[in-house]
Parts: sequence; structure tokens; C-alpha cells
Amino acid sequence: MSQFKDRIFRSVRANLNDVLDRIREFESQGGFETLFDEERSRLGDGHTGGTDPVPPRGGKKGIRDYYANLEVPYGSDIDTVKASYLKLMRRYHPDRYTNDPEMEALATELSQEISQAYTAVKSWLKNGGY
Repeated sequence: MSQFKDRIFRSVRANLNDVLDRIREFESQGGFETLFDEERSRLGDGHTGGTDPVPPRGGKKGIRDYYANLEVPYGSDIDTVKASYLKLMRRYHPDRYTNDPEMEALATELSQEISQAYTAVKSWLKNGGY
């Protein structure tokens, strides 16, 4: 029985080392940033909707940033986006933090970002651009 366990252990270790080698190779070739650049170039040329759904580096926010602000996965439907928006607005509404001025200011800022994100995503889903 111990020989069987040893063979399994060696096999798992070999597979793990193979996976680690592939990860190191992937990272040495640019990693996920390279994949994101390829997706940016692909979506930037052929998509419809007027504006780039993937934010350019150092540029204005893209639609994916707004989805992240709303804490929903990219491509969610309007009902999911609306439910998340309402949940976040209840959580971060400035009136909930009237006793603490710092938290009230932070909640005001967050609620404005959430509202802007909801408006952009809603427009994106309805009209194909924001």
C-alpha cells in the first residue's frame, strides 16, 4: 500500500511542478497584461456601441470599471445591476452616517460613484453606449 501512495505522491508532485513551470513561463511572457492588451485591441476595433468598453490605460473609466463599482460581473443583465445598485445605495447612503462626519463624507463620495456607474451601465445596456 505504501508503494501505491508513493507513486501517487510522485505523480502529484510532478504535475504540480509542471503547473508551476507553466505559470512561470506565462508570467515571463507578459502574463495576464498581454491577454488584456490583446482583448483591448480586439474589442477596440470591432465592437459596436460608440465607446470602448475596456478602459484605456490612464484614460477615462471604461464600462468594466463601472461594473466593478457596482460589484457585479461584466456582462450582467439590467435586473442584476439594478439590484446591486439598490443594495449598495442602502449600504452607503450618507443619511446613515450623520453622526460621523468622516464616514458621511466617504459615503457621499461612494454613493456618487455608485450612481454614476449605475447611470453609465444602464445607458450602456439600453442604448449600446454611454
